[in-house]
Amino acid sequence: MAKNPKDNLIYFSERTPEERRELGRQAGIASGEAKRKKKAMKEMLEACLEMKNNQGLTYRQLATMGLIKGAIKGNAQNYRTILETLGELKAVEEEAKNNGVLLDLVEALKDAKKN
Repeated sequence: MAKNPKDNLIYFSERTPEERRELGRQAGIASGEAKRKKKAMKEMLEACLEMKNNQGLTYRQLATMGLIKGAIKGNAQNYRTILETLGELKAVEEEAKNNGVLLDLVEALKDAKKN
C-alpha cells in the first residue's frame, strides 16, 4: 500500500535554523521570479492592447466595444463588468435595494456573479 504523502512532511518548527534560512532564500528567489514573469506578461498585454488594427482602433477600444455590444444584446456579465469598471455597480444595487424594487437587471447581475 502506498504511503500517505503527509507522512513525508517535516514541520518548519522541526527544521534547523540553517534549513529554515535556506528554504526562505529559495522561496524568495522563486517569488522574485514569479513577480518578474507576471510583470513581463502585464507589460506585453498592455503593449498588445495599445496596438492598432487596420481601421486605426486600438485593441483596447475594440475590446471595450465588444463589452458594450454584448451588454446591449443582454449579456449581464458584460454589463456587470462595465458597471464595475465605472465604479457604479454598488450604486445600482443600492438604488434597487433602497427603492424596494428588485430590478430584473440587478437579479441578472447577481446570477452572473454566481457563475
